[in-house]
This record gives sequence, C-alpha cells and structure tokens, in this order.
Amino acid sequence: MMDAAIVNKIGKSCNSLKILSEDQHVDAAAWIRFIHQMHVPKIFSTLSDKRQLGKTHYKITSLVLWALSACSCRLGSKNALQASLENLNSDQRRGMLNLLEIDGNQLPHSSTVDNALATIPLEELNQVPLHLLRQLEKRKLFYNHPELLPNNALQIGCDGFWVHKYNRPHATHENGTNACPYCLPRTCHKGTDKETMHWVHVLVTFTLICNGLTLPIYVYPLKAGQLDLEQSDERLKEECELKAAHAVLPMIREKFPRMNIIFLGDALYANKPTIRLLEELQIDYIIVLKEKALKNLNRRCDELAVTEVYQRYHRAKIEERCGQGILRREACWFNQAAVGEDVFTNVLRYQDSFHDAEGTKPGYKGAWICSKRLSKENCFKRAQTGRMRWDHEDLHNTAKNRGFEIKHDMARTNPDLLFAWKMINFIAYFLFTLFQHTTVARKARGSRSWKKFAQDLLQQLINISWELICQSPLLCKPKVQFRYCFDPP
Repeated sequence: MMDAAIVNKIGKSCNSLKILSEDQHVDAAAWIRFIHQMHVPKIFSTLSDKRQLGKTHYKITSLVLWALSACSCRLGSKNALQASLENLNSDQRRGMLNLLEIDGNQLPHSSTVDNALATIPLEELNQVPLHLLRQLEKRKLFYNHPELLPNNALQIGCDGFWVHKYNRPHATHENGTNACPYCLPRTCHKGTDKETMHWVHVLVTFTLICNGLTLPIYVYPLKAGQLDLEQSDERLKEECELKAAHAVLPMIREKFPRMNIIFLGDALYANKPTIRLLEELQIDYIIVLKEKALKNLNRRCDELAVTEVYQRYHRAKIEERCGQGILRREACWFNQAAVGEDVFTNVLRYQDSFHDAEGTKPGYKGAWICSKRLSKENCFKRAQTGRMRWDHEDLHNTAKNRGFEIKHDMARTNPDLLFAWKMINFIAYFLFTLFQHTTVARKARGSRSWKKFAQDLLQQLINISWELICQSPLLCKPKVQFRYCFDPP
C-alpha cells in the first residue's frame, strides 16, 4: 500500500480539484503508484550514501529514482533524460519532482546522479531485485497466480553474455594500462602479424523463469582476477558461468530458505560438481544433457533403452490433434543413473513429431538430467519445464535491443559507476516487465509497443499538468490493488 503521507501530499497538491473517474487513469499515475506499491523508494532509501555530509542537496532516493527513470522509460542513455529535463519550466518540472520525491523546484543534473551512484556498493544495488522478489512473495503473487510456477517452485535460470567490447582500455591508470577490473583481455590471431587485443565485459544473469514472465533477479559481473584468461572465448564464457553459479546459488538459497527451487541449466552444468552443489543446497534441477556430455551416463542409458523392461515400462507416448494433423510426443527415462563417484541422477529423453497427410515432420528432440525421479505421469511436464530455459535468451535480447540498451556505456571511465548503471538497468527491467502485466498497463498501452508506452510515461510527466495527473484514482485512493494478467496480450 502506498504510504499515507504520499497520498496526503498528492491530495494537497491537487488544490481540491475534482478527481477523475475510474476509467480516466493517466499512465504516469499508474507507474508512480506501482513503484510505491513495490516499495521502491523505501528500498532505495536503505542504500549507502557515502557523500560528504553538508554538501548534498538531494536525497539518495531521489537520485537513484532519476537513474531508474532513465532506464525504465527506455531513453537509451542518461544524456537523453538530461536533455529532456534541462529546459523545462517550473510547471513542467512538477511531475518529475513528485516522481523523484523532491521537495524543491529544481531537478538534479545527470552528473549529480553519477556522483551519488558511484558511492553505492554494487552488491547493495544487486540485492534490490531479490528484495523485489521477496515483495512479490509477501504479496502472494505466486499464490494468486499458480500458473506462473506450475511446479510450485522458483525456477531459476543462469546464463552469461558479453556486454561490451573495447579495442583499447576504457579506464586507464596514469601509465595508460587497463584500470577496469571487469575488463577481460582477449587476443586474436596470437603470434601472427594480425595479432590484436581487445577487452570484454561478461555478465552472468540469474533469472526467475515463469510461464509468461521472466525477471532478472541477480547479475554477477566477472573480474579478470577470477579467471584463466588464456583459454578460448567459448571456454572463458563457460568458466564465467560455472563460477557464477557456484557463487550465487548458495546466496539465493539463503535468501529463500523455505521456497522450493528448480535450477534450469544448459548443458554446461551437466557435471558432477554442479550436481553435488545443487544437492547440498537442496535445489532441484533440470539440466540439458547433450550426447557428447557425460559419455558413460549416455552409453549406459543407450544400453538400457533396448532392453525389454525399459521398452515396456520406461516409455510414454501421447498424441493430440494440432490443426490438420497429429502432434506426437514421446519420452523415455532412466532413474537412479550413475554419473560416477557416488553421484546419481535421472535422465529424460524427449522428442516430438508432426503427422499429417503430407507425411511426418520431425520436431524438437532433447534430453535432460533431473533431480526428481521420472515416471509416465510427470515425464512430459518435466520436458516442458526444461524447455522454458529458452525464455532466458529472450531476456538478454530485450535488455540489449528493445530500449533498455544494456550494452550502452553509461559511464565509460569509471568501472564501478558503469556497472552501477547496469544494475539499475536490470532493476528497471524487473519493474517494468512486471508493470506491463498489470491490467491497468495493458489497457492503457493500446496499440503502442511497450517501448513507446514506456517513453510516453516521461512525456506525460512533462506535458500533462501535475494537477491532472494527481487527480487519478490510482494516486488519490489510500488503497489500490493492482491486478495481473499473464496471458499473451
């Protein structure tokens, strides 16, 4: 619920004007109420403020909200927000002043925001999505929408991606050498006349993967000192992901000690150390198994698959009408299969095919190792859950190419500030993705893309008078319940 003090403040600024009707919401009012409903300003107020006392004009909360606005409104850069705000008159500033909870009449400059963000420990910003996830749990989002977690468990995915590539160090010491601990040096055509060097940043994201909803909950940036930098790019990325999983999964388990958790991993995690880790943490898993991985395990399954017992009792097939044809799903499984050294797992193999008058068309084929025993009753559901890991890939695509611009350099010469902006970008992704599933946002969006809808929020705050915005019932009511819809729009 929005703080009563906020509602009272908004009420006073309305000058007792008539409140809009229920169906006359202003989009920006919905966004303001939503971030208060999620306690975002309260969470930001707990961030460390190491600025010099007596020389601060704005609260740390206001400055982080400024940064969040630049990212959530999908402007692409902080300079774009600064350009939109710097020439506003006093009336045009009122919407942003209220959003940022600033009592005065001047908005902060982007450099002021940078100076504040640079002092906040990265781990504090990284914990914000986990706080937000806890808010969802307390508000019984998953209880009210069981379709999100069909296995009654937090389904966690993990994947790494390369964010930046620099042809020369972006932050240097006085002698010109690299000063960024996150820059991983890479050499191309080593030992030849064409030898070149570049530097990359690698982030490993941990996401909550639900039916129709994927949210980033933690971001792990790799440092050069943690890694073997002599290996190939592919091997380096794999090492980054493995180190991240072993560092972050214990922390997630500690944050959610009573929740069931399922780890959805790609083939990289099909190994004995990861299986042991997950068993120690009491985290279930569904991990992709490729034919060339765990060769002894795959060979043993091949041997069992042709036996009469497995042909009869460890196979299942279902068929369903699909358009003008039949979709056939087939599965076979092997329980308590030995991986080696007292490590056991359960193997699921799955394939589907489409049959119509034109013949048979092969479809998806895959395999997984699973922590839970498999049976005729659960094998197809396990396969469906394992395939949900693909949604993680779309999160990276959106973060890079659909307005969040995670690949943009927000602060090139200050590594910690650069990554502080990355963290805030993922916080904005979390909040706006959840917001776009509210019935209010879906109705208000109309035919606009979500990127255009997000950009229009800022334009409303600037071009619509605050007197009109604060008349919205979403801001004037002491209690507001946001309802969600997770069906495809």
